[in-house]
Amino acid sequence: MIVQSKHSVRQQRELDTAKAMIRLYCKTLHRGAVICPECEGLIEYVESRVAACRLGEDKPNCLNCKSQCYHPAKRLQLTHVLRWSMPKFAWRRPWQALQFKLSCFRSVETVNTQPVSSR
Repeated sequence: MIVQSKHSVRQQRELDTAKAMIRLYCKTLHRGAVICPECEGLIEYVESRVAACRLGEDKPNCLNCKSQCYHPAKRLQLTHVLRWSMPKFAWRRPWQALQFKLSCFRSVETVNTQPVSSR
């Protein structure tokens, strides 16, 4: 895999998997050879949210993250797309689907926070 952006390898892999699932969803349900504007907008939104994630390298999988970056409507839309496409995606790209599922089980790391001092 060639890393094309400033993301870590794990973040890039998660982003590539999400893009592939969204493309599969659009190609199957929206019946087009080209991605529709709605799905293209969702891909751009996911890219922007991963790039703007404040957890950086300590970021867990977006589905397991404690601090949600996505707006509720977009999170619901993305969850719907991922749940629909995961079984079909596993048949088309089994290795990438397995890596995605294993990253879901990755433990959530805590961000270094300063304890509030008592008065």
